[in-house]
Amino acid sequence: RVTADGTVIGVLAALHEIAAAANQQVIEEAPDQLTGIAGRATFLARVGSVLEASATGTAMFLLDIDNFKGVNDLYGARVGDAVLKTVATRLITSTRSRALLAAGSGGAPGQVHADLVTRLGADEFGVVLGRRASPADAEIFARRLLQVVRAPILAGDQRIRLTASVGYLITGPAQRSEDDVLRDLDVALQEAKSRGPNSSKIWEPALTSAMGRRLRMLDQLHRAVDEGEFVLHYQPILNLKDGRVVGAEALLRWNHPSDGLVPPAVFLPLLEESGLIVQVGCWVIRDVVRQMQVWQMLYGRAMVDWVSVNVSPRQFNDPAPLVAALNEINEGGFPLDRLKMELTESAFMRNPEMSRGVLSELRDLGIQIALDDFGTGYSALGALRQYAVDTIKIDCDFTARLDTIEGKELVLALLKIAQIYGADVVAEGVETALQRDTLREAGCGFGQGFLFAKPMDGRFFGAYALTHLVESAAPAQAEAGGC
Repeated sequence: RVTADGTVIGVLAALHEIAAAANQQVIEEAPDQLTGIAGRATFLARVGSVLEASATGTAMFLLDIDNFKGVNDLYGARVGDAVLKTVATRLITSTRSRALLAAGSGGAPGQVHADLVTRLGADEFGVVLGRRASPADAEIFARRLLQVVRAPILAGDQRIRLTASVGYLITGPAQRSEDDVLRDLDVALQEAKSRGPNSSKIWEPALTSAMGRRLRMLDQLHRAVDEGEFVLHYQPILNLKDGRVVGAEALLRWNHPSDGLVPPAVFLPLLEESGLIVQVGCWVIRDVVRQMQVWQMLYGRAMVDWVSVNVSPRQFNDPAPLVAALNEINEGGFPLDRLKMELTESAFMRNPEMSRGVLSELRDLGIQIALDDFGTGYSALGALRQYAVDTIKIDCDFTARLDTIEGKELVLALLKIAQIYGADVVAEGVETALQRDTLREAGCGFGQGFLFAKPMDGRFFGAYALTHLVESAAPAQAEAGGC
């Protein structure tokens, strides 16, 4: 509306009304019960009409809110529903009314706008643009979608910040059916997710081939879980002062029936992405306990003071199965203070409030906490301040630079920080005697690396630890005799 003196008022209200009216027809066809916007059936109908008309060049988007399960777990389903309603409203008003403003008031020519915004289910939304779009147009629009979700959301008395991932495509000969479109959008979305939060990716044929390989490997990983193809190898952790094996890090390996041992870098990311890591991680903990009990039975003593187990961000942010497994072990009488959970800084920082609760629960069970790859993240010091940890593990990149003045000073600084916070230190990647001696002289308590031993099967680890127990005792006995 415009006043007598030419002042424009009521623009936003008018735009909301126009956007609502423009979207009303598709909402009435198949409304989403929670958000009130158009639903999955409407999206598929629009896709079908685009394909039937051979309308190549139409851009379509699939948006998924990152880690929305965490919102529901932390704040409850009621707040989660309110967040979804807000996102739905924003997607309509921000991606449709802007274009209406541009078209009706001399805005940027050629600016793309959403012709249809739908909720496909759960935390996924589908969007179709209103005209032919170039890849550059689609990329700009995808970034706009991400910005819409990133803006803080007020739900009750909670201020919530979200990120999203977007997969998108521009229709062409490769998309012959609604299923083709959904498949390709999902392929692009998964690729976006693999790049981290707040990412987008356009579909291209190579992605489908890569997704095919990924799906085949995922199927094999499911089989590996069912058939018991995973094994654990143990890398010794030594006391740098006396050479005694005091601990070990349990490392997951996949013993593929035809390919042999598959490198962890090949399958671990897919375990994490698929969520299988939660199930596999529980197996790891149970098998570590089993192996420690076997060592006790074979050698009549505990071969190590503790075994470290890596806990991925996915496990840490879905802690119920992990805690249940630990409670089961605790009820069986195994002392949980002989287990150490290794976490990276990224696991802590995803949700600081939840992290404090999970760590408190683990500590109540007697679990020790280690901060892995210390110094490589943006918030190492912050993690130490907020979360009391028992051990920090100096990343192998720092150990490798011990032969330089700068590298040595950096490690000395890390050791000083650990001392201030009362944490033990394990240096990873010790490969030379010079590195070992430098670390020992600097006051580092423990070391791990190829200088001492590569990761080995549990059957051989016990004998290795026993040998080093005998060897480390000999100098001490000689010293005692001399006195």
